[in-house]
This record gives sequence, structure tokens and C-alpha cells, in this order.
Amino acid sequence: MWSKVRYCPACAAPLESAPVFGRERLRCPACAFVLFANPVGAAGAVVVDPDRRILLVRRAIAPHAGSWALPAGYQEIDESPSGAAEREVREETGVTIRTVALLDLVFVPDDPRKPANVALFLAIPVAGEPSGRDDALDADWFALDDLPRRLAFESNHRILERLAKASDESRGWWASWRAALDDSNETDASNAGTEGNDRVD
Repeated sequence: MWSKVRYCPACAAPLESAPVFGRERLRCPACAFVLFANPVGAAGAVVVDPDRRILLVRRAIAPHAGSWALPAGYQEIDESPSGAAEREVREETGVTIRTVALLDLVFVPDDPRKPANVALFLAIPVAGEPSGRDDALDADWFALDDLPRRLAFESNHRILERLAKASDESRGWWASWRAALDDSNETDASNAGTEGNDRVD
């Protein structure tokens, strides 16, 4: 991505390579703008339902179009990483989620679009049934021991393998997941118990 930039985004003058802060960077000789080729922020979610199934999407776009992957995407300028994960899942699958814990921060240096730091969150579903939307051809639940053979990204394989090995619900990630599910169930029960109590005599 950055290798294709030729002109200053501030004044449109041609950029030149120059040593800046210890390495060669593109710098504008006219206005002194420096292009810092930084990775972008992205976020995704490992959404686990009460049956311990994982929500995956089948990608509609490159890279890896047609392959299954965790729902994820780029972070908007005005949202938090967890907010980005919740939005991406909703846009791609129609499922509303609640993030529970940060699982990992994955550096993806070889994405052909642009390098990214991807925040992966553990999450629970709150509402909705999965269906392919936006840039996803399909969306569905998969058991941890019956995942698609080939996932789009190696980081997806690694995080799901770690989740499968850490299967004790009294510890670590699974304890956070179980607590979030229990809290969600208690909230649903409380809301159901108050329905119809606001009548006026």
C-alpha cells in the first residue's frame, strides 16, 4: 500500500525518500510532511455460543475469498477496538455480540492490502441468527472439534487451537465466557419478570 504513494497528501507535491528518525521514509520537500508507514488498527471476535460453538464467516472478498474466517475488519477512526469487533460481527453476520475479554493482539505484516494490528476478543452472542452479509458470503456456527479444515488466516488457527486446549470453564478465558453467559441469562430472566408490570390502573 505505502509503496504506491507518490504525492504528499497535505500539499500534493512529489514525495522524496529521506532519512527521518533512523530510517528512510517518504518526506515532502515542500511542506516537510513525513509519511509514517504504520500498520492500521483492526479488530475481530471469537464468538462462542452456549453450546461452545464458534461463529465463522465465509469471505466474499480477497484475500482468501471463499475461505472461512473469524469475523473481523478495520477499526473506524471514532471507535474502540472492542466497538469495532462488535460492529464487524453485526455487519458480517447479523449477530449482536458482547465482548468479554481480549484474547490476543496479532500483528499481520503480510496482508496484501496493508499491515495491521488485529485485536481479537472473546465474545458471547446476544441476539440474532447468523447469515452472510456485507463482505461475507455465509456465516454459521461450528463446533471447536469440527472446524473447516482450512481457515483464511493462520492467526485464526492459532487462537482457536489455544481456545480448544484451554477447555476448563473454571479458569482463564472460559471462566470469563461462562461468567458473561450467566450474567446475560440473569439479565434476560430479570427483564422477562418485569414485562407487563408497568400497567396503569
